[in-house]
Amino acid sequence: MDSGPLLLSIFTLLFSGLWRPGLTATNYNCDDPLASLLSPMAFSSSSDLTGTHSPAQLNRRVGAGGWSPEDSNAQQWLQMDLGGRVEVTAVATQGRYGSSDWVTSYSLLFSDTGHNWKQYQQEDSIWTFAGNTNADGVMHHRLLHPVRARFVRFVPLEWNPSGKIGMRVEVYGCSYKSDVADFDGRSSLLYRFNQKLLSTLKDVISLKFKSIQGDGVLFHGEGQRGDYITLELQKGRLALHLNLDDSKTRFSSSQPSATLGSLLDDQHWHSVLIERVGKHVNFTVDKYTQHFRTKGEADALDIDYELSFGGIPVPGKPGTFLKKNFQGCMENLYYNGINIIDLAKRRKHQIYTVGNVTFSCSEPQIVPITFVNSSSSYLLLPGTPNIDGLSVGFQFRTWNKDGLLLSTELSEGSGALLLSLEAGTLRLLIQKTTRRAAEILTGSNLNDGLWHSVSINARRNRITLTLDNDAASPAQDTSQIQIYSGNSYYFGGCPDNLTAPQCLNPIEAFQGCMRLIFIDNQPKDLISVQQGSLGNFSDLHIDLCSIKDRCLPNYCEHGGSCSQSWTTFYCNCSDTGYIGPTCHHPLYERSCEVYRHQGNTAGFFHIDPDGSGPLGALQVYCNVTEDKIWTSVQHNNTELTRVQGASPEKPYSMALDYGGSLGQLEAVIDSSEHCEQEVAYYCRRSRLLNTPDGVPFTWWMGRSKERHPYWGGAPPGVQQCECGLDEICLDIRYFCNCDADKDEWTNDTGFLSFKDHLPVTQIVITDTNRSNSEAAWRIGPLRCYGDRHFWNAVSFNTEASYLHFPTFHAEFSADISFYFKTTALSGVFLENLGITDFIRLEISSPSEITFAIDVGNGPVELVVQSPSPLNDNQWHYVRAERNLKVTSLQVDGLPRMSRETSEEGHFRLQLNSQLFVGRGNLKVLFLLEALQNHPVTRPRETAFIWT
Repeated sequence: MDSGPLLLSIFTLLFSGLWRPGLTATNYNCDDPLASLLSPMAFSSSSDLTGTHSPAQLNRRVGAGGWSPEDSNAQQWLQMDLGGRVEVTAVATQGRYGSSDWVTSYSLLFSDTGHNWKQYQQEDSIWTFAGNTNADGVMHHRLLHPVRARFVRFVPLEWNPSGKIGMRVEVYGCSYKSDVADFDGRSSLLYRFNQKLLSTLKDVISLKFKSIQGDGVLFHGEGQRGDYITLELQKGRLALHLNLDDSKTRFSSSQPSATLGSLLDDQHWHSVLIERVGKHVNFTVDKYTQHFRTKGEADALDIDYELSFGGIPVPGKPGTFLKKNFQGCMENLYYNGINIIDLAKRRKHQIYTVGNVTFSCSEPQIVPITFVNSSSSYLLLPGTPNIDGLSVGFQFRTWNKDGLLLSTELSEGSGALLLSLEAGTLRLLIQKTTRRAAEILTGSNLNDGLWHSVSINARRNRITLTLDNDAASPAQDTSQIQIYSGNSYYFGGCPDNLTAPQCLNPIEAFQGCMRLIFIDNQPKDLISVQQGSLGNFSDLHIDLCSIKDRCLPNYCEHGGSCSQSWTTFYCNCSDTGYIGPTCHHPLYERSCEVYRHQGNTAGFFHIDPDGSGPLGALQVYCNVTEDKIWTSVQHNNTELTRVQGASPEKPYSMALDYGGSLGQLEAVIDSSEHCEQEVAYYCRRSRLLNTPDGVPFTWWMGRSKERHPYWGGAPPGVQQCECGLDEICLDIRYFCNCDADKDEWTNDTGFLSFKDHLPVTQIVITDTNRSNSEAAWRIGPLRCYGDRHFWNAVSFNTEASYLHFPTFHAEFSADISFYFKTTALSGVFLENLGITDFIRLEISSPSEITFAIDVGNGPVELVVQSPSPLNDNQWHYVRAERNLKVTSLQVDGLPRMSRETSEEGHFRLQLNSQLFVGRGNLKVLFLLEALQNHPVTRPRETAFIWT
C-alpha cells in the first residue's frame, strides 16, 4: 500500500490549525484586467514600428492599433511594467488592429526588476502559448501556475507569414502583498522564546527566498541535549539538518537529513515548506517533496532560547557567525503560524536583530546571458587595443564538458589568446607565431552547473589565470612573452565569417550562462548589447540564464545514476540489472518459463518477476528437466536444525533470509500458478500445535508477519497437521504426531501451499525444555511452477469483440509486449485516448505493425514492415516502449524501429479514456505478456497482465 496519501492526510489534519499562508489565486477571485489602465510609458519593447512606445492594450484601435517591431525576427519582445509585484493568473492576445499582423505562438517571461528574467514553464519545459489566427480575435490562456512578478514580457515565436509581428495584450490577476526581509550576509533575525526551552511535537516552517549566493544558512536552532534543526544552502541546493535527542551527532559534523532543489542561487523566488510530526518529516522545495524519518529517540524537538534566521550567531561574539550567512531576501517567513518578518517590522520584543536587516528586497543589477546554440552562439565585445597587458574577467555556469569561453587576437602581432573548457578543465592558451605557446590548465569538473569566476591578467610578462579565487600560472617561462590587449573579444564562439587569428575555436561553441563580464577592468553593459549599441551577438538569450537541471527529478529508473549536458540527460545503468536509455528494460527474463522456452536447461538464473517494474532481479534455481518447470528460491537455513531448551518464556526463533526483498518473493508467488514449501518437525517429547483449541507450541510466520498455527498438509484456519486431516496420527486424540508427546522420535511433515501466506519467514518453537525433550526442524526452499504472465490467452472472435480496462497511467515511461496470431487483414491491438494525447498499437496491414503515440507535441508513428505476412495464424512477438529518451517498436526478430523523444515541450502522457484491447475488426488470439506502466514518481500500477 502506498503510504503517501495517508501521510498527506495526517499532515493536512495536524497542520490545518497551524499554518495559515496567504490566500492564493486558486481560492479567491484573481482575474482583474491589469494592463488596460496602464499608461503608455508602462509599455516598452525591443523596437517599435512607430519609433515611440506604442500602447498595446487589448481591443485598442487608436494610434498604431497595437505594437509591431521595426523588424519581425526572433529577437523582438513586448513588455509591461505593472507598477508593483502582482499575481498573474491569465493572459490574452490579439493582433494589431486593422492589419494582417498577428502572432501565432509566443512565450512569456517574468521579472521583479525588469532584469534577470524567468521563462514561464509547464511540465518542466519552457511553455509555448498558442497565439492568434487573425487580427481581432482574442486568444485567452489561464496559467496553470500563477506567477508573482512586476514585469511581464511577451516574446513572439511565430507570426502570420503573410504579415508581420503584431500584438495587443492583456494580463489578468490581482494585487499581491507580502512581508519581505533582506539579509546582507552579515545579519540575522533572532526569534527568542518566552521560556528557556521550547519543546514541540510538531512543526511547520514555511518561507520563500531568493539569493545570488549558492551557500548560506537560512535558519538554525539547537538545544543543549543535542537537538537541532538547520536549513542551509549548499552549492545551490537546500540541505535540511534535523536531529531529535541524539547527543552523539552534532550539527557541525552531521550529514544532511535531506537535500532538495538545484540551481537555487538564480535570484528567483523559491518556496520551502517543512512539516514535522514526531520523527516523520515532509520537506518540500518548490514542487518537489521528500519524506524521511529523522534520527533520535524522542518525538519532541527541544530548542533552547531562540531560533536564528539568516545565520548562526556565536554567543558572546557580536557580528561573528558559525557558518556562512544567507545573503538575499526572504518572504512570508512563518514558524508554527508566527509571522517572523511581521514581528520584526513591528519591532516586537520577541525579535532581536543582528546587523542590518531591511524590509524591502534589494536586487543586484546583474545581467546574465545564455549561449543557446553549440554551433552558432557568440558574443562580441570591444576592448581597448594596444595596452601593454590584458585584463578580462567573467563568471560562467554550464553542464557541458567542452566549449569555447573566450578568443581574442592580440595587438602588435603578439599572437592570440584562447580560453576554453575541455573535459571539465579550464585551459588558457596563448599562441605566438615565433615561439612555443604558453598554456595554463586549472580546475576540474567545472561543468557541474555552478557559477565559476574566471579572470585573466597579463602584466609585465607575467600571466595569471584565476579560477574561483585560486590563481594559476603557466609551467613554462613567460619572461619573453609580451602581450598587448586586443580590439575584439569573442565570448562563447566565433562568427562564421571570421578566420583565424581573428577568432579561434578548435572545439564546439560554449552552451551555458555568463555574467559580470569585465574587459580592461571595466564592466560591460550587456543591455546595450541587446539594444544594438555595443558589440554584436548571435543566438543569445540576454538578461536571463536558462540553465535547467535535467536530473531533477531523476528520470533514470531502478537506481540508475543521472548525468547531463546542456541539452539532454544520460543514465548510467551499471549494476542496476536494467538497460536502455532510462534503465527501463530488464536485463533478465521474468520467469524460468521464459528461460526454458529460450532453450536453457536447469541452473541458477536471475529473474525479474515484475519486468520493468520497480522490483529488482532475484536469483533462483530453474529446474527445467521435469514436466513442470519449477522455480526454487533457497533461504539461509535449509538444513535440519536441532532445538533444545526452548520454553514459552524463552522461545526459540529463527528468521529466514531468501536473498531478496519480500516484494520480490511476493511477485514470484503471485505470478505463479502454484507455490509450496515443505516443512518438517521431528520431535521427542516436544509438542507441535497442541489441540485445535489450545495455545500452539510452535508456529510460523509468512509474508504478512502473522502467526500461522497450522502445519504442512493442512489448510489455513485449521490448527492441524496432515495426519489429523487424514485421521492417521499416532494418537487419535491429537491432530499431529508430535502432539502425542511420545518418548520415541516421530515427525510431522507436509507442504504449505496457501500462496497468500507464503513464503515462510520465521519459525518459533517453545516446547523443548522438559526432560528428554528435543526437536529438529527443516523448512525447504520456496518452490513454484506455472507463469501466469506467459500462458494466458484471450481470443477476439468477432469484429465487435474487445476488452476495456481502467485508464493506462504511463506519464513518463511504459512498455507493452505480447504475442499474437491472427488471420485478419488489420485491427487495433490496443488504444487509449486523452484530450489530445493518445496511444495506439495495431496491425495496419498484413505485413505492418504500427505504434502511434502523442504526448502533446504531435503524433509519433513507428512502422515495422515484415517481409512475410503477419496474419499467417502463427505466433508473433511485439514489444513497444516509450520513455523520455526514445520511442521504439520491435516485431519478432526484425530490425527495431526507434525515434528519439524531444526533451522540450510536452513529455507527460496524459490519457483519460478507458484502455481498449482488441478493438476494431481484429480476429485474433491474443497472448499479452506484459502491459505495464512505470511512472518513476510513484509505485507501479499495472493496467492488466495476461499470459
